[in-house]
Amino acid sequence: MPWLIQSTPGKKDGGENLPLSSHLFFVHIPRCGGTSLMQHFSVPEKVIAARGPIGRLAMKYFFMRYAELEKSNFPIETKENAFCLVILCASVLMYLFDDRITEFFGMSSSTSSLSPSPSSIPPISLSSFATFLGSLALFISFFTTVICTAPVIGRIMPVHRWYLWFVHYPIFRMCEALDWCTGTNKHGYIMHLTASKLLGYGYVKPEQMDNICSLAIVRDPYSRMVSIYGYNRFGEFETFPVFLRRWKKLMRHYIERGEKEDWYTPCHLLPQFEYTHFEGKQLVQSIVKQEELKYLKTRTGAEEVMGMDNTVSDLPDLVRDALLGMPHANSRKSSKQYYDYYDQESLDLTFEMYSKDFEVFGYNTTLTERPDLLPPKGSRAPKGGSANRRTIFADQTKVERMSRNILYDSVVGRRVSQAQLFYTVKTNVKQSMNRRSSTSAFMQSLSKLDKDELLAWIAGERTTFQDSGHKDD
Repeated sequence: MPWLIQSTPGKKDGGENLPLSSHLFFVHIPRCGGTSLMQHFSVPEKVIAARGPIGRLAMKYFFMRYAELEKSNFPIETKENAFCLVILCASVLMYLFDDRITEFFGMSSSTSSLSPSPSSIPPISLSSFATFLGSLALFISFFTTVICTAPVIGRIMPVHRWYLWFVHYPIFRMCEALDWCTGTNKHGYIMHLTASKLLGYGYVKPEQMDNICSLAIVRDPYSRMVSIYGYNRFGEFETFPVFLRRWKKLMRHYIERGEKEDWYTPCHLLPQFEYTHFEGKQLVQSIVKQEELKYLKTRTGAEEVMGMDNTVSDLPDLVRDALLGMPHANSRKSSKQYYDYYDQESLDLTFEMYSKDFEVFGYNTTLTERPDLLPPKGSRAPKGGSANRRTIFADQTKVERMSRNILYDSVVGRRVSQAQLFYTVKTNVKQSMNRRSSTSAFMQSLSKLDKDELLAWIAGERTTFQDSGHKDD
């Protein structure tokens, strides 16, 4: 959820102080094309330039790693692996030519010692050092290629929580950039925090949110689910239907009690409306469908759709200019169209998990490209265009239908303040955080839940969450 445009006063390279109305804030919903927009606005370069020496190095690695995971679920051709390969080759040579190396450097061939002071430090043989160095290279390669990947840390909950405790919290604090709302820290991936969390954590102030332009890009839930599958699957052998059944099990904390904390519900699991709404109220000013960005490839095309019934026809000038010519650089090649992945079971499961996204953002629940598939169970016919602001009921929760511009009143022709709403959201989120950390009964229930889940995972037991009678293939 980074800033795309904001004031940069005091910069040596010509910073500028912009009014809040000229600031643009982007709500980055995972797998909806937001990475391309960040690159389009050179957010990584701006973040790196604003850091000190250590922070600059940390953020360079963060964005490099982010780009690697966009290309491959288990990246092999990486700079980390190249470095590890060099170290491994060096350690093998050291081990094989121990005697020659020690003789060349004038060491004692009997001890092959690397110790600079044998009297005070026990000697370390060159072969032992080579073994340690090679083992370390293999560990780093395995850790970065297999463990630190979306399928592992995003889907295996014990690994996910271990990663949060021992990697995310203590180490990745160096990779946070709160001034641009990107990077990562104890709250998770900052650029993937929901609008309500950004307000509650104080990363964006209510008075800022009330005066800036904010933007979110949403996507057809069926298409987004295939993208999530491509990013989080355990390789080619994991089929789409099997992935969906496992994905639903991962969502059990959200489905059963609305849990949105990253400890229980990683950001890719959350429905899209959770990023743009809070307790039924829309927080983001402008919401654009990814499928309609094609109208903004050129300024001429953008002018032609003015007044048409779509999400890009009456955008604020700042938002429209930001989206003009937006690339889609991180798309992965696929031999199939997204609708070809679906069968009746997977269609029903996707709708069951993300039914509110269809209603809130006005997406069709049927796959028109697949007339062989029936509408998903429990679906209703789509209601008119996505531009109308109204309310819907889903799971007994009242949620506003997407509005094109919640901060603009077309009748009076000016912005309408939503400050009270934003302050209320901030207060509610903070109260929820305090309640989680101070209520002993609640903390004990969460601790017991964590313990039961860990023991069940170690024992290889099935979760008690109802999965509609399906078993993994």
